[in-house]
Amino acid sequence: MRRDAFAILATTLLALAPMAFVWSSGDPYPLSQEGDGSQVQARTTSSTDVPVWRVNDNWMYDGYLDVADFVADSGVSTNVQTLEGTLDRTVEDIYLAEISGNETLAYKVVSVGEYESDGIISIDGTNGCLFVEMETTEIVRVSDLATFSQEVTLDVYFWPAFFGCQSWLNQSIGVLSVENTYEPPLENYDFPISVGESWNMDYDQETQYSGTSNYVDIPEDSSDSNSSSWTVVSQGNSGVSFPGCYQSFNVTNYDSDGDETGYNWYCSAVRGEVKSSLSQAFGFIAVHELVSYQPVTRSKVVTVDIEYPLSPTGIDISAWINVTNQGQPVSGQDLEFRYESEQFDQTVTTDDNGSYHILFNSGDKPDDSQGAGELGSHGIVAWIDSENIVGASTLLIDSDVHEIDLVTRSSGVTVQRHRPSTGNDVTLDSEIGFAAVSGDVLTFSVPVLNRGLITSPASSIVVSAPDGSEVYGSVPPLSSLQESRVELNWTVPPSQSFGNVYLDFEVDPQGEIPQDGNRSNNQGSFVLFVGALPNAALSYPSETLTLDSVTIDGSSSSDPDGGDIVCEFEIEKVDGTTAESEEEDCILEWSWLDDGEFTVSLVITDGESDSSSAQASITVLNRPPEVTLGSDSEEVVVTNPITFRVTNSTDEDTQNPSAPVELFWGVECSEGRVSQACTVTPMVEGTYTIEVLATDDDGETTLAHHTVNVSNVAPSEPVVEVYLGEARLFPDSRGVFLVNEGEALTFWGQAQDSSNDLSSLVHVWKPDAEEDPDTNYTITGERSTISNVSYNTSGMHLATLQVFDDDGESTEMLIVPIQVQNLAPEISPITTSLGDLEEDEEFTIQPIVTDTENDVDDLTYCFDLDPSEDSDSDGVPSNDCDVESMVLVHSWPDSNSAPASVIFRVTDDDGASDSVEISFLVVNAPPAALASASESNPTEGDSIVLSANGTIDSHADMDSLVFHWDIDVTVDSDGDGDPANDVDFTGRWIEFSYDTGGPKKAKLTVLDDSSSHSVTMDIEVADAPPTVSGTIQSNLVYIVLALLVLSGATYALLLTTRKQGPPSPKGEERLDIDAAFDGPDESIDFTSEPERDESAPEFSLEEPPIIQGLDDVIEELTGTKPGNPPEVPPAPDLGEPKAHLDLDDIEALFEE
Repeated sequence: MRRDAFAILATTLLALAPMAFVWSSGDPYPLSQEGDGSQVQARTTSSTDVPVWRVNDNWMYDGYLDVADFVADSGVSTNVQTLEGTLDRTVEDIYLAEISGNETLAYKVVSVGEYESDGIISIDGTNGCLFVEMETTEIVRVSDLATFSQEVTLDVYFWPAFFGCQSWLNQSIGVLSVENTYEPPLENYDFPISVGESWNMDYDQETQYSGTSNYVDIPEDSSDSNSSSWTVVSQGNSGVSFPGCYQSFNVTNYDSDGDETGYNWYCSAVRGEVKSSLSQAFGFIAVHELVSYQPVTRSKVVTVDIEYPLSPTGIDISAWINVTNQGQPVSGQDLEFRYESEQFDQTVTTDDNGSYHILFNSGDKPDDSQGAGELGSHGIVAWIDSENIVGASTLLIDSDVHEIDLVTRSSGVTVQRHRPSTGNDVTLDSEIGFAAVSGDVLTFSVPVLNRGLITSPASSIVVSAPDGSEVYGSVPPLSSLQESRVELNWTVPPSQSFGNVYLDFEVDPQGEIPQDGNRSNNQGSFVLFVGALPNAALSYPSETLTLDSVTIDGSSSSDPDGGDIVCEFEIEKVDGTTAESEEEDCILEWSWLDDGEFTVSLVITDGESDSSSAQASITVLNRPPEVTLGSDSEEVVVTNPITFRVTNSTDEDTQNPSAPVELFWGVECSEGRVSQACTVTPMVEGTYTIEVLATDDDGETTLAHHTVNVSNVAPSEPVVEVYLGEARLFPDSRGVFLVNEGEALTFWGQAQDSSNDLSSLVHVWKPDAEEDPDTNYTITGERSTISNVSYNTSGMHLATLQVFDDDGESTEMLIVPIQVQNLAPEISPITTSLGDLEEDEEFTIQPIVTDTENDVDDLTYCFDLDPSEDSDSDGVPSNDCDVESMVLVHSWPDSNSAPASVIFRVTDDDGASDSVEISFLVVNAPPAALASASESNPTEGDSIVLSANGTIDSHADMDSLVFHWDIDVTVDSDGDGDPANDVDFTGRWIEFSYDTGGPKKAKLTVLDDSSSHSVTMDIEVADAPPTVSGTIQSNLVYIVLALLVLSGATYALLLTTRKQGPPSPKGEERLDIDAAFDGPDESIDFTSEPERDESAPEFSLEEPPIIQGLDDVIEELTGTKPGNPPEVPPAPDLGEPKAHLDLDDIEALFEE
């Protein structure tokens, strides 16, 4: 929808916002009296004074906004006519407000209106429903119902049509607010109300706009000076059947140019309007009719009686304030008397009789509105503040007031017209026109008003009827401002000539009331035009075709009494609605879009608002559809399909655009017999003619033909079926077959041809035309089958079939799209928990994975060794591939850094995967302590080496092991009373000597980061034997040196005695401390002799020692005999499962 279309409609609604609906009421007191003639009646009424409202008084109206003329002038293309809805008005508060700088008692009235289009409408090509929600808050003056301000909020939105108007597509046009302030307050009524009364006023209007909208620019605030006038044009039936409102007042509003802007039908029984119609400046009309009036129960009532309802200016007058509760006087009631015209207010309390008499000055201030015969009309209010109960009356002040002043006003005459020919009753007014025709029964109501201070005596009135007769009626005594109406019935005779007739009247014609201070207003005259009904005549064709323009001629219509006539045609439309068209020449050009019987009415209205009508019934005949056929070619090979198409089909008068023409082909078509195209296969050479029958929505038919030549046929209509085993596969909505990788398919195909060619047809298959175009299968016959077709890669594959006949003609290549779906690999069920694992405990995970045969070799196997770490730094810790393998053989050296699980994931070449998470708990492995001693039976004082070589732990803990030695757990070396907790030495090996002999129990305790292990070994320490070694030891160095020198000399001597002898045997390898505890590859044989060279001369080692007693000395010093190898402590068993250190590692532990 165009932005400007919404903008114009929204502006329309903004214009609606300032509308005021102001009501008033009064209580009539009818009194009738027979006059001198049977045709005269007198009816006495009191004036209709200002009503009083209560909080929660409520009025409900049905109504509509007629925007047809406005939208037509706006340039927007739309069929919207009215927005229909309801208006709910409620009095919410009575309070003191500041109006025009003065404290003023006011009503707060809130109205809530909801309007919507009558079904789906179109605005600039967009169909939907238009909605308006409106809330109005009005501040209304209590004393005269003048409107001080209005604040209106409009919410306008549009629901586009999609299978009906859809709220979920709601488009907000805007939420707009407008506030109007009137200075002085706008007096829509001038109480007391009387027919013929007129008033006008000048006022300033300030308007402020706010809100938000995507379609409407919020108007700028404005301030204008305006002028309006009002006239009570008639009293009678408004056309709304509401109890008590038969005699309502028609108050019509005019702008400064005198053009009517609307009217209100005021009904005193409902204290407000029973009907209203307001024409806005933009050209639309708002009409509302009362459907419900719910007044608040009025148990307690306040009334104000004024001594002189019409008073001279500047005099003191009396008023009585009366309070009753269910008709009983209420004494001691505090209330406030307010005469706001003079800014006079006084708090009073009722007497025992429920009344209070107050004296106040009438003042001399004019009214804000200007009316004839008064300076001003001012409201007088009495208010019980605590209960929000008010009473009110109107005081008229004028400088020209008489004791008695009987008035007859021509402008106050009302005429009720009954037309027997139609049975219609209408109250004539200046807008309708005061006119009648022969046979009309007229009831003239002539008012007599006492505009004096005191009650007038009974009097009479003489009325001169239009036929010249005079009738008299009685006028009863009238109190101040009381009115009596004399009603005269007159039937227009058939002989009455055309032209104006006069009704003259005079009250107190004999001058019998001397107190009447102004007799100039005792007479009056009323003019009525008597004419004839205009004659309506129509000339028209009885039949026509749809869309053809017809002329409906009413130019022979006339008005017998002369004058101009207005011709308005009412045309029945196809959708059942009525179109109206006013034609100056009284000739209408019209056409209908659809067939049917349609009525056209001509209403002729003359200058007296009299009208007559004529009707015509025109039969509109349906226009047959138009159909044109064509074909894809003008020649077709026999047995080959050819498609005939409807190239044009129109039903110009259709009312169903979605299916304007129904088609029915004369033969069976592959598309069906009711489609826009028909594909058939001619089986005989020559010419082929096809027919189609077209039917429009009214049943009218047209038969169309088309002929083509039929020549030799090529194979056609190839068909392929795909099977998986015995099950036939069917394509999806795209025409694609869905299969899985590796599934063995069977393709079946055939084509149509002439019967003599069927057996020789050659079927050429390419199962994978794009990926493997060189693989094809050729099969001869009417049908063909290829089996065991499978696809090893996922994605779209295209199989093709093309069928050739023996003339080389072929079908089109039939492409069979095959969507191959990848199957994700699956991990067979596996234990997902390994339980507790020790450090360095090796475990194996070997999941079993299944997948399609073609994917098995391309699977990727991955182990994520720590799901919490993002080893590949891609931001996802759980998808790492730390080990790419089907099998995981692994262990963790450290329980602190080990994860809680590993994830195994298998992925195929399409990225599909499966995974399983295997949990476990790596627990710390305690060290396994192993201790050995260089000597198991040392002698007291001799050096002994204790070694922890062979102690094992997890690889991660080996470097951090701590070794504690207690060389004798039976001795409390640290004196703490516990001999078992001593730490005498630390280190992997220690060297020391026992200073006492006897059995010893040495303990090794090995500690890692969270556990420990201890072992003990028994050592038997021999007591030292008594020797001379002490003496020798002090000179041991010198003795040894001497022995070495002697040995060297002896050895040199022996060498000189051996000529060309073999080399001497290798000396013994020296054993270091580390070697004493290591486990060599081969045992050292200290007793075996070295191998001899057979060619060398003999040399005996058995020769006597050079120095006698040297062996004894060495034994004394070293504790061993020469020639005996020293005892080597047993080496640890390196083959134990927990030993992860080789010999080099162990040796390295002892290196300094």
